[in-house]
Formats: sequence, C-alpha cells, structure tokens
Amino acid sequence: MSGMQPYFSLLGDSISTFQDVTPPGGVYYAPAFGAITGVCSAEDTWWMQVIHALGGRLLANNSWSGSSVASTGALSACSPSRIRKLAADGITPDHVLVFSGLNDVNQYVPEDRFAADYELMLRRIREAYPQAAVTCGTLITGYLDNTPFNRQLTPFRERLVPYNEAIRRAAAATGCQVADLARLDARYPSMDGLHPNKAGMTQLARLWLQCMQVQ
Repeated sequence: MSGMQPYFSLLGDSISTFQDVTPPGGVYYAPAFGAITGVCSAEDTWWMQVIHALGGRLLANNSWSGSSVASTGALSACSPSRIRKLAADGITPDHVLVFSGLNDVNQYVPEDRFAADYELMLRRIREAYPQAAVTCGTLITGYLDNTPFNRQLTPFRERLVPYNEAIRRAAAATGCQVADLARLDARYPSMDGLHPNKAGMTQLARLWLQCMQVQ
C-alpha cells in the first residue's frame, strides 16, 4: 500500500472519462456538457465516488471514448502503452479498476478474440503491477425513462452474456477480482441506454461498491 490512502487507477472507455482527468483525445464527459449529462465534475463520476467510498485517491485514469479491449479496435485496452499509463510520477497503483468491453460488443468483436485479449490485458496489468489488486467490472446497460428505446436494448443486453462469461473466466485465470454487476440484474439511468447521467453515475457507483464489498 502507498501510505494510508491507497492509489487507484482506471482502465476504461467513454463511461469512465472526464475532461482534464482522462486523455484529451477521447473525452465524453466534460463540464461544458454538464447541463445535459448532469455530470459537472469528476466528483460526479462513478469511479471517483467508488474511490472516495473506499478511502482511496486517484492515481491515473486511462479511459478513452470509443476504445475497445480487443487489439482489433482503436486504442485497445490490452495495449502495453495504455497499461503503462496506469502509473504516474513513478508511483504504481494499489488498485486497478477495469471497466471496458461495451464497444467490443457494439463492434461485434468475435467472442473468442475478446476473451483472449481480455485475458492478455489482465496478464499485462498483473505483470506491470504485481502488488496491485485488480477488479474487473462485468458489462451492463442503462435505461431511459418512458421510452420504447428500452425495448431496442434487449438484444444488445442478450449479446453481453458471453462477453461477461469471458470476463469472469479471464479474471479467474489471472487471479483478479470481479465486480459482477451483471449478476445483480440492475441497470442505471442513462442518456442513451449506455452513458450514465448523474443519477446513473451514482447508481453505477453503488453497484460497484455492492460487488466489491461482498468479496
């Protein structure tokens, strides 16, 4: 552990971004969009709420909007360059939270390719940060109030099942923990079915904490 407050690093996609915290080329959430999303500062994000609730502090967040896990996609989470950036200023993380894969599902990355690259990503994280606890979030979707669009998300949710199984297998094979959000059969308020609004960020944080605290 790094002192009394453990350091947390994040590896994810647009759901885990925020301007001036995550890399500038791939930001989805920003103060300028706060009137629309309700997410006005990094304190409103699911990941900062989780870090604070666990008594930690943020070290690095290498989340990119549109990024996938698989090496077939742009800015893949399994790339060594992204994993190296989970450290900062010569400090390595005590905890790594991984929340990525929805873009792989959306891009129809083959399930076997996703499974292989997800495990490769975890092995590279464990090799780079052998003392860190690594927790992987399984994939869920949000919902929209009073709209038929929710029904359109049903096929997408069904497609998540084998990808979530791949995440569980990869975590077991590499000695990582799973925040099994999918097992809770819960969803979060969102703007478009995937990106949480402010209430959705709070709900997502609660789900993560519920999963992490029962392990």
